[in-house]
Amino acid sequence: MKHDFKVATEPVGAHLADFMNEFGIKAPTLAKKIGVQRHRVTRLLDGARCDADMALRLARLFGTTPEYWLNLQKLHDLSTAHV
Repeated sequence: MKHDFKVATEPVGAHLADFMNEFGIKAPTLAKKIGVQRHRVTRLLDGARCDADMALRLARLFGTTPEYWLNLQKLHDLSTAHV
């Protein structure tokens, strides 16, 4: 039985950009607030994967849960997987 994952989802970075716009935060400020180098934020915004460490940091800052960010990553992975 074949399963097609038709979940239309964007990379985590697209969702992060929405949060940043809503909170009025630019990448250098976000990096400083969550305690990472700016390139980690810009890579995520450019489509890099969100790992558990980043999920914890983003959750603390934006008042979400780490699972929120990791589930976005999981949905994106499933929607782009080709077997």
